Amino acid sequence: MTAAPAVELRGLQVQVDGRRLLGPLDLRVEAGEKVALIGPSGAGKTTLLRLLAGLRWPSAGEARVLGALVGQLHGRALRDWRRRIGFLHQQDNLVPQLRVAHNVLIGRLGAWSLPKALWSMLRPQELDRAAAALADVELQPRLWSLPGELSGGEQQRVAIARLLVQEPELVLADEPASALDQRLAGDVVDRLVRFASTRRTLLVSLHALPLLDRGFDRVIALRDGRVVHDGPPSSLDRGVLGALYGASLDWLGEPIGSEGGGAP
Repeated sequence: MTAAPAVELRGLQVQVDGRRLLGPLDLRVEAGEKVALIGPSGAGKTTLLRLLAGLRWPSAGEARVLGALVGQLHGRALRDWRRRIGFLHQQDNLVPQLRVAHNVLIGRLGAWSLPKALWSMLRPQELDRAAAALADVELQPRLWSLPGELSGGEQQRVAIARLLVQEPELVLADEPASALDQRLAGDVVDRLVRFASTRRTLLVSLHALPLLDRGFDRVIALRDGRVVHDGPPSSLDRGVLGALYGASLDWLGEPIGSEGGGAP
């Protein structure tokens, strides 16, 4: 029996005030795939990720994520479905007023009762789980730090630790490395790919093309809300990227699979 896809879009469109942000899209992502989303600013990457997370509804067409139709779940069914999805934002991932331990344990809220969640604010519950997750991202000594005491790279690693304790089936990340230098950006992407390698599905929007060479199975390129390229990272060349970005590619770095300045 063939496993159901993690994501399946059919004729999907998203519109706001008559302006099309996304679609029409037909797209399928298999369970366990590691997918990078690329494209210029305004291409629809963030809109797509927010839709897959249930933070935006389709205007037309159908979006099925983890077996559920986006926009048709309510109440407890919606909360249970969202618990299966982890979302790493570009910034503002952590609550500034909360210690790192509390920020990590936010990933457990969907699995806890309301009394347990409220009690955890006074006396953190499952603290050993938070400490283990922080150890996995090499930040265990920061358990009681405040986010403002951490570097940008450390804050993103705390957000990854939160994903570890949440244990989602689908991981979505919206340009998680855009504010970091090249070394730290590579570290964050490596950790996401490694986490997803344990039978999880990963979709990450990326700005820096060299990061595509970090273990992704597939690259989907969006422009003006539509898919303009879909294939393995090795399928990208300067012709594809030139058509996608429509400008000099120097600021993007060398495309994957290029040698000596890329394909002519």
